[in-house]
Amino acid sequence: MDNKFKDFKKELNRVYRKNKIYKEKMQEQGITPEDINSWEDIKKLPLTTKQDLLKDYPNGWNCVPTSKIKMYHSSSGTTGKPLIVGLTEKDIEFRKETIKEDAKQAGITSEDTVEICYGFGMFTGGFSFYEGLKDLGCKIIPTGAMSTEMQLFYMQKLQATVLLSSPSHIMHLYEKAKELKIDVKKLPIRIIRVGSELLTETMRKKIKDAWGEDVSVTQDYGMTETLGPGLGMECIYENGMHLNPNYYFELIDPITKLPTENEIGELVVTTIYNECFPIIRYATNDLVKLSKEKCPCGSTSPRIVKFLGRTDDMLKVKGVKIFVSQIEDFLFMHPYFNHQYEIVISKEEYKDILTINIEYKENLINVPKEKIASYKIEVEQEFKNKFGITSQINIVDNKTIKPYPGKIIRVRDLRKLKR
Repeated sequence: MDNKFKDFKKELNRVYRKNKIYKEKMQEQGITPEDINSWEDIKKLPLTTKQDLLKDYPNGWNCVPTSKIKMYHSSSGTTGKPLIVGLTEKDIEFRKETIKEDAKQAGITSEDTVEICYGFGMFTGGFSFYEGLKDLGCKIIPTGAMSTEMQLFYMQKLQATVLLSSPSHIMHLYEKAKELKIDVKKLPIRIIRVGSELLTETMRKKIKDAWGEDVSVTQDYGMTETLGPGLGMECIYENGMHLNPNYYFELIDPITKLPTENEIGELVVTTIYNECFPIIRYATNDLVKLSKEKCPCGSTSPRIVKFLGRTDDMLKVKGVKIFVSQIEDFLFMHPYFNHQYEIVISKEEYKDILTINIEYKENLINVPKEKIASYKIEVEQEFKNKFGITSQINIVDNKTIKPYPGKIIRVRDLRKLKR
């Protein structure tokens, strides 16, 4: 029995004693911790869902008395009430070590000056990176709540070498810099570390084109439920996020919810060292593709090489299943579009209507209307050929689609409002 499994078995016993909700789930299946004696046996345990975590709200999932909790974070709550997660001193220290390993994977050192553009509120990102990178010895520029102009001001004046934000905000910074006649390629930024949103390869290329090909653009993966960033960490080779060995991961079929041996499936996470808010076999809703090939960095940890989307964000339009990431890849292949777009799905006379609003990279006043009309027809036909469904592509002026200050929302499904 390896040490990691011994730690997990100890944790499982603690959860069984302290967590009434999960204990009842185990009892419903006639299982006790004594039945789990190997990693293979973990499949016998019930899955945990987001709905489970919201039972007996907000403290029902905690496994420590509230007197031990030193900090709270919460999810965005964009699809319902926010999930509130407590952290003990032990959790905070564990997260610091996780962030330091995250920074190491990205190539960040104590010599770096790091600008953190994530908010310093209930969202885990800002505080997580502040705590960990400060502990690493980095100089911190905490500009999360500031305007884009002020973020660029401090980036210049304090000579930031590392930038932390979401992919869409990184591009928003670039667009604002162009307005202000700031050449971001002349700034000393050497590393851009993104999170909070999905980073597609086409978006990575856009960021490199904007900020410089020699700038390292990597991502991390995390969630409030597991204390924040650092669940998956991409190294400097930019070929997928290494899964954190301090957690246990599985893949399940997103439909049957049964374990799968395929390289593609829904990611399931089990915490081992989370004191206040441990979760066992948490079905994340994230559809991923894993690789077990050894990375050039020397790590043998499995890597998330592609996010296919979220099982609850998968769009079904006119009977066709399609993910937002697939639409984004399609849009970003076209050189005349910038990074801002939105997808609107409506229903007319019982038929689904798919509309995509995408910003043109130039001011439309300077572009002949005939050219835009022709380009629109061309893109709509390409979309139909690729996905098998028709769409209405609206090419709009730049700065038409307002950027979101937090986690970006790409889809407005108006069909749900008519139910």
